[in-house]
Amino acid sequence: MYENIKSPRTLLSFVRNFYQLACICLLAGILACQPEEQIFTSSPDATLRFSADSVLFDTVFTAVPTITKRLRVYNDNSGAVSISSIYLGSSTSSFRIIVNGAEDDIFRDTRLLRGDSMLILIDALIDPGDENNPFIIEDSISFETNGNIQQVHLAAWGQDAIYLEDSILACNATWTDERPYVIYNSVLVDSLCTLTVEAGTKIYSHKGSFIYVKGKLDVQGTPDNRVTFLNDRLDENFQNALGQWEGIYFLEGSKDNRIQYSDIRNSVYGIWLGTPDNDTIPDLILEGVKIENMSRSGIIAFTSDLKATNTLVNNCIDYSVANLAGGNYWYEHCTFANFSTTFFRENALFAISDNLVLSSSETLIDNVKLSLVNSIIWGDRNDEIFISNDGGAEFDATFANSILKTTFDALDINENKLNTDPIFSNPFGYDYHLDSLSPAINAGANLSIPIDLEGQLRDSIPDLGSYEWIPNN
Repeated sequence: MYENIKSPRTLLSFVRNFYQLACICLLAGILACQPEEQIFTSSPDATLRFSADSVLFDTVFTAVPTITKRLRVYNDNSGAVSISSIYLGSSTSSFRIIVNGAEDDIFRDTRLLRGDSMLILIDALIDPGDENNPFIIEDSISFETNGNIQQVHLAAWGQDAIYLEDSILACNATWTDERPYVIYNSVLVDSLCTLTVEAGTKIYSHKGSFIYVKGKLDVQGTPDNRVTFLNDRLDENFQNALGQWEGIYFLEGSKDNRIQYSDIRNSVYGIWLGTPDNDTIPDLILEGVKIENMSRSGIIAFTSDLKATNTLVNNCIDYSVANLAGGNYWYEHCTFANFSTTFFRENALFAISDNLVLSSSETLIDNVKLSLVNSIIWGDRNDEIFISNDGGAEFDATFANSILKTTFDALDINENKLNTDPIFSNPFGYDYHLDSLSPAINAGANLSIPIDLEGQLRDSIPDLGSYEWIPNN
């Protein structure tokens, strides 16, 4: 074959042609070996699929980062795609996106193989708007692929708040419903001072935060405009999360406290009452209060004086209600329930004791006076009442006209119903209204308490527990 090559120029041409042919063959070989999912399509019909067409954030407090949400992007096309750009609609957006572990304003030439997906992380930091009412922040993420532009809508409700951190509150302060209050670490109502909380006020506490009361707390909720004490994580996963803040602590010397028509949720202790004194006047009055989702106890009191009416306590890992080391306690039309579906518990839900062992050498002991009437104590344990008079103090405990889950036969007096299911509407859904077949209906004594936890009128033969059964309700 070399005989026909007559000159250097002819030889050079031959080499060039041979090289081009070799490259073509090599390229064809490479393309033939390349998996189909790695071959990029340039079709203008190529589009992406998203796990959601909108990403929504529940109400979040301004100047506080939101949780991170996830958006999955899928390539269902017949070939790989190159997403020429991914970007937020606003250059001053409150939202932030992270693609493939990197944060940027715009992402270019992002490749996605056929049948593959990628994860985009989204969060927001909303600037204060100096507004009392919640306001909405919106934006979108745009994806440009082969000339097509697709968008995913972003939205967050922002709420300006009053932030308090390690604060001793001004004496005789008043909290209103204009803006929520967000507590970090702790706030203290000092001795001889009063904190008044008006109806409709919302109070949110960060993880590990306390509300301490050495003076007086006056919470003025109404049946139609309740006060809320809650954790500051508002996303869905934390709506019923136990132990998200520490609780409301009433310290020695505190007295004349009242909490009306309020919800206390998702803390370690709902009410921690340590106010020993020499009288029997209630240091704290609860009226129309709902306490639920406690990683320890709903109400725990030590040698204190407490009166609770129309109060519901439920879903606590430890005692729902514990009256320890003596004290004076009155419970009327209360529902104390515990169905431990998401946790294991060892203790009965209701405890009354004249003693509290602090250490091997120290035990608190004091007299007990307890009255529980027209109430329900019910849960999934065989015995939901613990009674201890081991301290030898005077012990006067009266249970009357109540449904009690107990093995203590001595309580089968005073029109009590022992181990009779009260038949709640849906206790596993936090609904402790009475079913129409409930034996608690019309089983109470008339205590002249005109309304129930929700402000519904009670009739002359009231029902047991915190809710009056209303036909067709």
